[in-house]
Amino acid sequence: MKETSKAALRRSREPVFVQRYFSGEGVDIRPGADPLSAHMRLFPRVRRIVPHDNAVKITGLQDASMDFVHASHCLADQEHPRQALARWLDLLKPGGYAIVTVPDEDLYGKGEWPSRFNRNHKASYTVHKPSNALPRSINVIDLVREMSHVAECERIALVREHYDDERREVDQTAHGVAECAIEIVLRKRDVPSLGAQLEAASRARSVSESIAACKDAVRLYPYRFEAYHRTMIEMLRWNVPEEADAFLAQGVEHLPGEHMARLYRALHAISRGQLQQGFVWREALMAPMGWKRRTTVEPPSTVPAWTGQSLAGKSIAIWSEFGLGDEIFFLRFAKIFREQCGARRVTVVCQTPLLDLYKASCEPDDVLSVEQIGALPALDYWVFPHAIPAHLPLDLEALPATVPYLHAPRGTPSKLPQVGADKLKVGIVFKGNPTHENDHQRSMPSLSALDSLFMLEGVEFFSLQKGAGADEVADYAKKLPNFHDVGVSLNTMAETASAVEALDLVLTVDTSVAHVAGAMGKPVWLMLPSYGDWRWHYTREDSPWYPTMRLFRRPFGCDWSEVVARINGHMLQLIAERTERKE
Repeated sequence: MKETSKAALRRSREPVFVQRYFSGEGVDIRPGADPLSAHMRLFPRVRRIVPHDNAVKITGLQDASMDFVHASHCLADQEHPRQALARWLDLLKPGGYAIVTVPDEDLYGKGEWPSRFNRNHKASYTVHKPSNALPRSINVIDLVREMSHVAECERIALVREHYDDERREVDQTAHGVAECAIEIVLRKRDVPSLGAQLEAASRARSVSESIAACKDAVRLYPYRFEAYHRTMIEMLRWNVPEEADAFLAQGVEHLPGEHMARLYRALHAISRGQLQQGFVWREALMAPMGWKRRTTVEPPSTVPAWTGQSLAGKSIAIWSEFGLGDEIFFLRFAKIFREQCGARRVTVVCQTPLLDLYKASCEPDDVLSVEQIGALPALDYWVFPHAIPAHLPLDLEALPATVPYLHAPRGTPSKLPQVGADKLKVGIVFKGNPTHENDHQRSMPSLSALDSLFMLEGVEFFSLQKGAGADEVADYAKKLPNFHDVGVSLNTMAETASAVEALDLVLTVDTSVAHVAGAMGKPVWLMLPSYGDWRWHYTREDSPWYPTMRLFRRPFGCDWSEVVARINGHMLQLIAERTERKE
């Protein structure tokens, strides 16, 4: 079809293309076998053309770096053309041009849908019709109007060069030099970058000023997920999470193909306490992805998934899903299924490191590791843990009493060194798994952030740290007499639980150890980043999921020193109370 080649010959005869539109450096979107670069001799003002094969996920190019963007007919192949066009406009400098062509639904498409000649087309295009005759028809004038906040329209033209009306039922683009296209040229306005707009929001001195700046950001960049994500964070910074509701709903509307927009709306709802709605949204997003996205072993295809059916007299398996902390958190539902839903038998399939610990808890009737699926008993249903709250109504302020639901296995030594009976024994975890998507926020940069605590008299610290940070722990254990490296000798989660059982308090960042201690009913002080996991919600200092847990959140814009200072005060109070009781 060589649409770029045909258009290049025509455009080379129009001074506006030669002298203005094709000038400087540009990007050619999905050039295929017909690149614009093959015709650079026709446009002498062009210095460089960069080909890019992905129409939306454009990497390696900075925003506002290009003089022109060229896209020949590939907009018709996009599931979400508005997002694609907006992304191309992001690449342009102020005053730069987007030169885009799309097939006309009548000249090329013959007024039929789906396209008779190209099954890759996701939409058909017309300059303008009062009503859409075809199910996926897009009016170009409406599309251009939607982009008018960032680009002004210089040209909309119906191009029918060499088109033969006598042969209108034939695909004239496939044979010969006919063009059956709508040509669009947009000129980028001089608008603030998304980064600048979001920076203005972060500098706001009042909530109203912040909301106004965020509204401007999503108005100028409605097809950028970053605009909605940062806007949500700004609303949390001002402690007005309800204001984020509308922004996130707008993001879902404008980004229909964006996974993250839907995920963050779901997580935000859960964090706000709207448990069932949030988990319903989350499940709708996760379910189509298949089991490999959620677990390492396939659930039984011959057993139906539980979606809220009565469990009275039935058997159900809670399946392994995601990380160790997630699985520990959701183990509580074994008791809820049995005692409140009337399940006859509850099986839990867990990751291997949790097997002994789960067996010692006695909450499920059967416990199998993912390596023991061959021994799975007969079941009526199975369910992924995160799907449970989508089908089981829960009141965050009146959750079923389940804690403690983990217990250290009998006979497992604690591996804690002996210290004075009068000492306060505190477990420490300061880093999580570095592969976690939010680890740079949830983990402390260094153990030295807790130095002021290690100077307290009457306290012995026992590091439960494994993996990242272990070398730093070993150094501290050598130089501080009240600091002990226990993590180096812990080989199983059962041993970790036995160590936790021997402690008075666990001080940790958001890791699986926090869930172990919380599920055992041990006192836990959890150090959280400004924006953390959904299960800790937004502003609470307690956890409705773990009654013995206290939450210490890092304020927005602060480092960990503010959190440690508050912990220092609470620990001094705890030491004083212990001293008074002994006296």
